[in-house]
Amino acid sequence: MGVSIIINEEKNDLRRYLLGQLGEADEERLELRLLTDEGFVEEFDTVVDEITDQYVGNELGADERKRVEQYFLTSRERQQKVQFADELMQRAAAERGVQDRVVVPARAPGFFERLRAFWTNQPVFFRTATTMATIVIAVGLVFVLYPRQNPSGTYTAVNLQMSAVDRSTGSEVKPVRLDSAAGIRIALALPEQWRDAKSYRVELQDEKERLRDLPITERTPQSLVVTIPANEITQGGYIIRLYADGQRVRGSYHFNVE
Repeated sequence: MGVSIIINEEKNDLRRYLLGQLGEADEERLELRLLTDEGFVEEFDTVVDEITDQYVGNELGADERKRVEQYFLTSRERQQKVQFADELMQRAAAERGVQDRVVVPARAPGFFERLRAFWTNQPVFFRTATTMATIVIAVGLVFVLYPRQNPSGTYTAVNLQMSAVDRSTGSEVKPVRLDSAAGIRIALALPEQWRDAKSYRVELQDEKERLRDLPITERTPQSLVVTIPANEITQGGYIIRLYADGQRVRGSYHFNVE
């Protein structure tokens, strides 16, 4: 009994979809299922045949008939199906000496109608292969559009605490060795009073006092993470300044590339 109710509800949704009576969100849900559920596609074809027979047999009310002509028959495939069914009915009627006529509007199908008709008419293996190819292409595009920042090695990890003075000397300066690393990954510990800030900016200064902003790649309640590729850094001392909610945070971070 439960299965029957579900099937009837599904058929009702398919009929409303074909007659342009579903909302946009429900249409998207139904179209997605048509691309992934073979059994649902078969049910879709059954409902198409039912509407075709009812239209050709003049079994629809005025409102549904109008909707068939406005929505259902936007598909060229369905126009042909109705024309074929009408021809069969006309032949049967001629044999009985009765003249019936069904006018099928010659309306060009929309893009999505053509796409759906093409897709649903393809064999299962073609749909499966197409879906897998689409996934492979999508994954490939991710690697092309978002290349790894770390192609030739690993980043040297550095954890820095903020110093209360602008320049540090001796053991307070963190030594960093790049060797074959792809760059430096720096975790900046946030001062406790600035951990609730809504926005941050990180500024890097080298020994020649050249300044540039560093993109923040990660953020936690206690720290910010920035990365510097190896080709963007040379030997020497560096200072990192922090800005929180547009204000300069007193103090700085220091490290030295050896």
